[in-house]
Parts: sequence; structure tokens; C-alpha cells
Amino acid sequence: MNQRSQAPIEDVLTAELARGDIVLGTAGPMLGMLLANYGNALFSDEVVAQVRGMGAHVARQLLFAQANAAGIDDALGFAGPRCDDLADSVMQDLAFLGHCHALALEHRLAVRLEGRSGIDPVLSPALQALIASSDGETARLAMQLLSAQARFFQQQRRMELPLEELPDPLFEHAISTWRASADGTDENAIEQAAQRLHDSRKAQAHRLSLLDQVAARSGKPDKQSLSIGNVGVAIFLSTLARALDQGRDLLALATDESQVGRLTLALRAAGAKPDQIAEQFVLIHPDITLPAAFDTLRADRAGAILAQSGRKELG
Repeated sequence: MNQRSQAPIEDVLTAELARGDIVLGTAGPMLGMLLANYGNALFSDEVVAQVRGMGAHVARQLLFAQANAAGIDDALGFAGPRCDDLADSVMQDLAFLGHCHALALEHRLAVRLEGRSGIDPVLSPALQALIASSDGETARLAMQLLSAQARFFQQQRRMELPLEELPDPLFEHAISTWRASADGTDENAIEQAAQRLHDSRKAQAHRLSLLDQVAARSGKPDKQSLSIGNVGVAIFLSTLARALDQGRDLLALATDESQVGRLTLALRAAGAKPDQIAEQFVLIHPDITLPAAFDTLRADRAGAILAQSGRKELG
């Protein structure tokens, strides 16, 4: 974004948002192409590798569940030859790809903030305060989230995505793709395994659900809840998503350098003051300077510009 631009700030941000939306519109197909060429040194960067790893992990979990339900002793031997094909089929869905991409970017940003600014990716100051709350329910929820966050970073380091952590539509997509890949064989084993996976999913607290509950308890976003240094990346994204009624995955991608217009507008529309937004950019994009006239943008106009893009979800 050019600090010397003479265009009104709304025009600058509208144009920046439009450029970012073009990138978002091509992100899914481009990521799919990169995954199809995985193994080529040109494309084997960290994020693509993580997305590929998460897709493969989802496929392995499904195939291991099928092998166990069918009474196959060598589950690894059963899953091994089938894993790549099933993973490729699951990842043909752009929403699934986008979700994995968003998780990888969330993890990458948290790691960068820890390295640059010493922000703990698991235990943020806000979460620490919630754990110490005198309200038992709040403290319990915060402890659950702490455990979920610790698991998330372990899983990301291993390039894993547990089935129970998938949003409902993506879980159903994975299950239906798995059924279709069997081509009518082992139907009983697959149905038994699918039921067990559904039951296991219901019995566990999902990280994204816990984050949404914590964001809801914060009420209307304020300076503290919109401070990524105070709440950490995970709660920050969930707070923005709830405040704007937009998809969390979309807002995770908004932290990428190609989406500075969307992130700026999202923060302003959520109620952050210009100086607060500048503070977030120092942490998230330390090399990017906001336009000089940015402080003239009203929150309602930021929301209106975002709405004009017509994009509330990724994909």
C-alpha cells in the first residue's frame, strides 16, 4: 500500500480489497495445482507441504478406521497403497483445501510472532487471565482451549489434521469421498467405521468451537480482544470472524501480505481504532506502512466496503 497515494482512502482500500479478492479467487485452484506437482522442488514450500500432509493424514485416519472395522490386522499395510489416491480425492474440494491452507497460515503467523515478538503461540496473556478467572465455567473453558491449542501446534508440526477437528461440512465431505472411493466394496466395514468416527467426534471438544465460545464470552470487540499480542492469533481470528459474521478461514488468509486491504478493513469494521490497527500491523506486517489518511476511514464505511466485495467465506 503506497503511503504517498493521493486517492481518497476509501478508493485506496477498495482497490486493495479488489486486488486481494482476485488473489483469493485463484488461491484454491493454484494450491491444487501445486499439490498435484508436489515433490517438484520448485513447489515444495512449507505451506504446500503442510496442506499436503494434512490431507494425507485425513486419508490415513479414514483407512485405518476402515481396516480396524474390517478386522484387518495390518492396518498400515492396508492404508499405505490407498492413502495417496484417497488424499488426492479429498483435496479436490476447494473448501477443504482452503481450510487446510488457513490452518497452515494461522500456524505460520503464530510461529513468526513468537520469533519476532516473543508472543506465546499457546498461552496468550488473555488466555492466561481467563484460566485465572474466579468463574469456574470460564476457567474450565480456558483450560480446555489451552490443551486444544497445545495439541494444534503439535499437530501442525507433524502436518496432521485430526478428523474430529474438521468443521462439520468438511468432515462429511471426507466421509462421503471415502465411501465413494470404496466403489461398493467393504460397505459394512465403512459404515461401522463411519459411525464410530461420528460418535467419537461428538464426544470431543473441538478447538474451533472452543475458540468461538471464548470469543463469544468477550462480548463486543474492544481494544484488548482485537489485540493480537494480547489474545494470540487463534482468538484474534475467531473474534474477528464473530464480529464481522465472516468465515474464520477467510480471515486467516487475510493475514497474508496479499490481503492487507481486507485485514485493514476487517479490523476497522470490527471497531478497532486507527492507532490500534497500526499496532497490529507492526506485529503482523512490520514492513508494511498504512496510508497516511487511514485515520479518516470510519468503521461503518469500512464495513460497507467489505460488504461490497460480496465475500464472507473462503472459496
